Amino acid sequence: MNLGTFKDLLISFADDLYNDLRERIRARVIAHLDADGLSAAGIVISLLERLNVNFHLSIAKYMSESLIKKLREEPYDLYIFVDIGSGDLGLMKRLYEANKRVFIIDHHVPSHEDPKVKQLNPFLSGLDGDREISGSGTAFMLYYEMTGDHSMAPVAITGALGDLQEDNGFYGLNKEILELAKSEGLIEVKPDLKLFGGPDYPLVSSLERTVDPVLEGISGNSAGALSLVESIGIPIKVGERWTTLSDLTDEQKRDLLNELVKRAGGLERAKSLVGNVYVYLKEPKGSPLRDLNSFATILNACGRTGNGHIGALLASGRRGEVLLRAMSLLQEYRKVLAQALDRASHSIRKIGTVAFIDEGLTSDTMIGTITSILSRSLRDTDILVGYASTDDGMIKVSARLTEEGKKRSLNLDKILRLASEMAGGSGGGHQTAAGAQIPREGKSRFENALLSYLE
Repeated sequence: MNLGTFKDLLISFADDLYNDLRERIRARVIAHLDADGLSAAGIVISLLERLNVNFHLSIAKYMSESLIKKLREEPYDLYIFVDIGSGDLGLMKRLYEANKRVFIIDHHVPSHEDPKVKQLNPFLSGLDGDREISGSGTAFMLYYEMTGDHSMAPVAITGALGDLQEDNGFYGLNKEILELAKSEGLIEVKPDLKLFGGPDYPLVSSLERTVDPVLEGISGNSAGALSLVESIGIPIKVGERWTTLSDLTDEQKRDLLNELVKRAGGLERAKSLVGNVYVYLKEPKGSPLRDLNSFATILNACGRTGNGHIGALLASGRRGEVLLRAMSLLQEYRKVLAQALDRASHSIRKIGTVAFIDEGLTSDTMIGTITSILSRSLRDTDILVGYASTDDGMIKVSARLTEEGKKRSLNLDKILRLASEMAGGSGGGHQTAAGAQIPREGKSRFENALLSYLE
């Protein structure tokens, strides 16, 4: 890690942003729709509110020509891109050519450097944005630098969890943010079953709302969840309140886990049910946000159902009606996800060590989640590629490395950049997870380029 260089970049970026904001009463914010992007958006809009700067927030699926054209025509002159933009600096040129000030807070690999675009990106200082810090972590470092306030650290960890940067703990700046949150009494970490809502959430609801992995007969089925708990001999209530995971003995947890492994379809798919649980101590017991993995799931549901603004408001600290709306969106998301997973899992085609899910099975906002979940249980496969049609006639590509692909140290960011360019599109992302947009007629060229890269 080169923390000194990142600190210099952080101070310079913070100074530039503060000076520009002082001269303006409003800013335009564009954030990515996933859990990390919405966590980062929540942090950034909290910063703007503290600085008394009005903002107009939009949530984007990806960067595109049409989005930039729309932004160019708007009356704003300061744009802040959050968890999006570093891989599309060619498009950003069109904004500053229209006299727009452009700031990017991102952790994806930059396509290049442009002195007319201010970037806060760990890769520009020798840090690894795939492992060491997320988009929301990068936003938090800016927030902390400009305010001295550590209260948004749990939101940064939420984003990192949503971006799958946790692997039996955190590394780099993510770890430093976590240690800060622990020292300030904001987060507690402990090994446990990783069910929705965490150890202090009603167990039956926790089982019903767990969708990763999908638990047959339980996910989205309250009667099935209730029946399972009763079959193991676990009381539904303790006194007047609902039983939680924290109430169970070690033996009861083992019995429960054994049943969940069966419902998940085997040990490989059930691996994600055990690990570190990150408890947000400032959230009341019984709140679904008290468990940060669940917080990330809720944010993801908001973004994937086209309601990213609800997720951003939730990440910024709003509760009440915002949380109620988010939970309603989660219910909708669970149903759609379960149906899409079932369709996609039965429609996978393979060429060599690459598996494909063709368009027509799910939406362009859901395909990333589908590939993330299914990639964990595929065997004899290095890469899972999912396709979905977009509103503008393009194909959205979402790719994930499987465990075998990770062992080969393949780099999806590089592979998708090259393959999408060959298809007349654009793409990129992280080493283990990346995306692209390609024209429909370029699909076969994309696949040929991808497969040839692996030969």
